[in-house]
Amino acid sequence: MSTANEVPFFFTRERTRLFGLFHDPVGAPSSIGFVLSHPFAEEKLWSHRVFVSLARALASRGHPVLRFDFTGAGDSDGSTAHASLETHIADLSSAVTALIGRRPELGRVGLIGLRFGASIAARVMEMAAEDAAPSVLRTAPLVLVDPVLDGAGYLQEVLRGNLSAQLATHGKVIETREVMTERIRAGGVVNVDGYEIGRSLLESVGVPDLVSLHPKAHDGPVLVVSIAQPGKPAKPHPALDSLAGAYAEGERREVLEHQFWREIKQFYGRASNLQALTLDWLGAHAA
Repeated sequence: MSTANEVPFFFTRERTRLFGLFHDPVGAPSSIGFVLSHPFAEEKLWSHRVFVSLARALASRGHPVLRFDFTGAGDSDGSTAHASLETHIADLSSAVTALIGRRPELGRVGLIGLRFGASIAARVMEMAAEDAAPSVLRTAPLVLVDPVLDGAGYLQEVLRGNLSAQLATHGKVIETREVMTERIRAGGVVNVDGYEIGRSLLESVGVPDLVSLHPKAHDGPVLVVSIAQPGKPAKPHPALDSLAGAYAEGERREVLEHQFWREIKQFYGRASNLQALTLDWLGAHAA
């Protein structure tokens, strides 16, 4: 028997319709809800089932949960060609408001993000500390899984996907990443796996310190998670250590998982180790 009702609906950010899936617990809900912040482009596709599993697990513990699609992703309106860091931040803030609209009695709304989605979640929490985002966020738990800190390097990694498509189609690289980057800066777009990268995204996201390592004003508990891949030696993550240390209640943990947000051989219906860590940590810190 399901422990939550799953309700699809649309909500708006300005004039853009965003798709959401509300996991509404059966019975008396917790006073803490969660919004999940998915990664960008194909990483959203490969991590989708993991997000579904996590949302259902949270709902089974009584937490109202909202999964949603950013502008230009999934069933939401718009195009990534016109997206920017600012539209992503506004989308996530609107999702928090939409969850409160479904459950007005919630006292806090925590954010759980993966990769670029984690970066957006961190930025929204920073805004909350500056009174520029819903107050339910200010002492709420924040979980950042493998957050993107270097936006410039990340976008170059995204553009590498176009190089792979060129090799598959033409047998050689027609346009280098440098040429594609200049085309975007000139006002054009570059298609990567069906997602268009435009100048707004390049200019707003493509900065080295997408998430700064300076001290944060957020008053809630923060978990920064790094992924250690099975069969590979563990790597140090000094930047993630610094990020966790920037929060008054920050903690970094490492968990063993394959990189399920990429196209890999293993099917990931659930990131069991990551999910267990997240649920256990929230159980200890989100009371």
